[in-house]
Amino acid sequence: MSADRVREEEDDRESVDSLFSNWERLVSRLHRTGDEVRALRARMTPWHGPAPRRAADWEWIMEAFAREAAKARKSDFERLIFQTTELHHRGTEILSPDRGPQPIPSAFVRRMPENQAKIEADRYERQGRHVIAYQQHIRQCLEHFVTAWTALIDGCSICDWEMIDDEFPKLAQLQEEASRAFAIWADLDR
Repeated sequence: MSADRVREEEDDRESVDSLFSNWERLVSRLHRTGDEVRALRARMTPWHGPAPRRAADWEWIMEAFAREAAKARKSDFERLIFQTTELHHRGTEILSPDRGPQPIPSAFVRRMPENQAKIEADRYERQGRHVIAYQQHIRQCLEHFVTAWTALIDGCSICDWEMIDDEFPKLAQLQEEASRAFAIWADLDR
């Protein structure tokens, strides 16, 4: 084998190693966001202390969730698909059905009525909805966010473009729903 051919193979191997390293960093960063939201959701459970009495007790969680949700960029998931495809074309077994994830799409987003704040304000004059309903809605939104986020990572890891179309819009909807529920709860505290 000629020296040029050996150098070419070494360059190609380094290129694959570099590409795989970049792919691993991207996947790790995406998983970290999901782990952060999962940890925030866990902080809302009874075994982390008594149920919050006021919305202000969860304000820091909602702010942290908004920061994590803001990290969601469609381009990151598209880049994951492109990098996975490139690794596959370079001869790695990254798309082997025996090794890859089996993505499970998340459920549809459960939404409060658009005029829920007005409904609650009118109801509060007579009798307020117990704040547990809003607390539970926030918990479910964070849990669903993690499920949709995981489905996105898994789907992009097997180059499923439809998963981006199906799951990515849910992330913004879930963040909005959690914020709306928190705002209504905060209004009830006043």
